[in-house]
Amino acid sequence: SRGGFLQGRLFSAIRAAVTLAIVGGLVLKLSPGDLRDTVAGSDPWLLLAAAAMMFAVQALVAVKWAVLLRARDVRMPFLRLARVHCIGNLMSNVLPTAVGGDVYRVYRVQREANARAADVTMSVLYERATGYGAMTCLGALGAAFHYGHAAIGLLALAGGAAAALALMYALPRLPFPAVRHDHFIRNLLADRREMMAVYQMAVFSLLIQALYISTIALAGRALGIDVSWWYWAFSTWVVALVLLLPVTIGGLGLRESGYSGLIDSAGGTASQGASAGFALGLLLIVSYAAGLLLIEAAERLGMVEVHSSAG
Repeated sequence: SRGGFLQGRLFSAIRAAVTLAIVGGLVLKLSPGDLRDTVAGSDPWLLLAAAAMMFAVQALVAVKWAVLLRARDVRMPFLRLARVHCIGNLMSNVLPTAVGGDVYRVYRVQREANARAADVTMSVLYERATGYGAMTCLGALGAAFHYGHAAIGLLALAGGAAAALALMYALPRLPFPAVRHDHFIRNLLADRREMMAVYQMAVFSLLIQALYISTIALAGRALGIDVSWWYWAFSTWVVALVLLLPVTIGGLGLRESGYSGLIDSAGGTASQGASAGFALGLLLIVSYAAGLLLIEAAERLGMVEVHSSAG
């Protein structure tokens, strides 16, 4: 409707204005000389390694999403799915649109794979939920190791491993509710196979998030930040919670302000933290753009067929 369109444009304009205000305020608060010196003194090889690691992380996220879709019998060539993943996330990180990247992902996969909207939507929700769940676990462990005694962190690790093993044994044996195929529970969880896939991808997400944190830690090291990996896990979890507020474009400004304060309190400088936040946002955009370029190159060389008749 026209009203909805105008409201969407208004929301986009507000997000753009808030983004400019937060970024401008952060730059004014920090010393331009410190920011310049931090960036100028960075290690380009470590940043390049961080970019390669971020690309691998996004490839693994696409694999996870493909597994969750397959559990609902939604089948789509992986490179086409990876293209949708990259475009959707670029929309979320670059464009001031009121239509999020996840909405785009649901729309494209539903159309190209001729799938039910509920099936694709739940796959996206589970992909996001398992990622945030894994980030929460690692963030809590980071807080335990950094602020508490090492024994607390080790005890938490042992408890988590025991719970994972118990679930691995119990889930295949738990009774699945016998409900009609069109019951709303079937929209939330299609069958036992999907339940197992969600559990497996939740465990897989721990690896993905550990690599994601390592990418941020590597970028931070390139910028001269000397903090432990566990502190990066804790601070990245805190920043991820802040970024759930959709008030800026791709979290720009909120991410940099969050890392600025957290790194400053850990012995680094506010400029280093803000630079790490900017670097993280740039690494995300570069990884999505690189993925699209590689898929396009593979298609043009005739190595794969990526486009579909759905347009």
